[in-house]
Amino acid sequence: MSKVKTDSSSSKGKRMKRMTVLLYQRGSNVYLKLSLSGKSLAFSTGLTCRPNELDRKEFSIIGNNSATILLQSLRADLQRTYTDFLLTNRIPDLALIKSVVLQKNSADPTIPTLVECLNTFFREEFEALTGIDYEPKTVAKKRYIVERITQYVTTQHNNPHLTLDALKLADAQSLVNFCKRTYGHGHNHAVLHAEFLKRTLNYAISKEWLDRNPFAFFQPRRDRKEVIALKENDIRTLENATFVGREYNYVKDIFLFCCYTGLAYIDVSKLCASHIVTVDNGSKLIKINRGKNGNLCVIPLVLKAIQILEKYAHNPDCIARSRSLPVYANQVINRILKEIQAVCKIPIRLTTHVARKTCASYYIANGVPLTSVAIMLGHRKTSTTESYYTQRSEEAVIQPHA
Repeated sequence: MSKVKTDSSSSKGKRMKRMTVLLYQRGSNVYLKLSLSGKSLAFSTGLTCRPNELDRKEFSIIGNNSATILLQSLRADLQRTYTDFLLTNRIPDLALIKSVVLQKNSADPTIPTLVECLNTFFREEFEALTGIDYEPKTVAKKRYIVERITQYVTTQHNNPHLTLDALKLADAQSLVNFCKRTYGHGHNHAVLHAEFLKRTLNYAISKEWLDRNPFAFFQPRRDRKEVIALKENDIRTLENATFVGREYNYVKDIFLFCCYTGLAYIDVSKLCASHIVTVDNGSKLIKINRGKNGNLCVIPLVLKAIQILEKYAHNPDCIARSRSLPVYANQVINRILKEIQAVCKIPIRLTTHVARKTCASYYIANGVPLTSVAIMLGHRKTSTTESYYTQRSEEAVIQPHA
């Protein structure tokens, strides 16, 4: 009995000296776990994939050859470093093994890697300001950009711990091409990723983590997309339409109100009496800070917009919620607008954003100064208004004086 026990203990001791490298996943993030003598250390690889794409046994990601090469290289390097510790009679330490493999020992520990800087910039400049300067949806979009840039770094450079000063100017266009190729992004959306990384590098300079921005001379062109806006006959069709269901008439009026004022969904949903101001000449204005960026919008109320407000002045739903208009959830509005579009046979997909662009296109086409329209829409730059909100057509889309 004692002999068997001794052998078992000896075998256990041998097993404890063997370092294992395991691959696992949390959500879409891929991790490595080192285990040795009852201790373990887990860390992120910086890679992401769908659960059914990760082969834990083969250390591979299906359909992603560069990521697979990185994972297998990391496993081999970790085991090689562990063996080197044994051969040189050093006590293996998991944190030290990881540090040696990821080449952190030679780096300044006070300076973050590129991926760490990306995450710090996102947390401090966006996540911390959720509900203050940015809506949750805006922050979520920035988070996706960070994840895609991280994927670029780990796959194209084969190094999730790439240093800040390792980037070159060529990486800007390379990142744009990567987003187009990997995620199917259009040109303008792909460019957003390079511009976000450029901002991150400026942030690193402000923290004295980097001396110069390699993207300083990156000034990409942007494609001008056709602005989709309704024409006058489409507006007339909606104005004359009457529906049996109360919710359909509510949504129709909200959509038309956005066509007359240019308000975005988030702003029309919170519109209340305090946002409506009467000036000295008796005309009415909407003064409201945009939910997206906090910019002030100053919007003259045309007659048809005033009539819609008056229509709901004593509406029980509006009074109960202290709102000027009975606005449903965005998903509900989009669903109903789709049905209204089909019933009215309007060729353009109806959304509140189309209504906003319809308003901007009309005012620009009818000689209202670009700066005035930008203030109405709450844009910091007139170039944003001109490029993304104005339809290059001489045909008027609505008649605000009607």
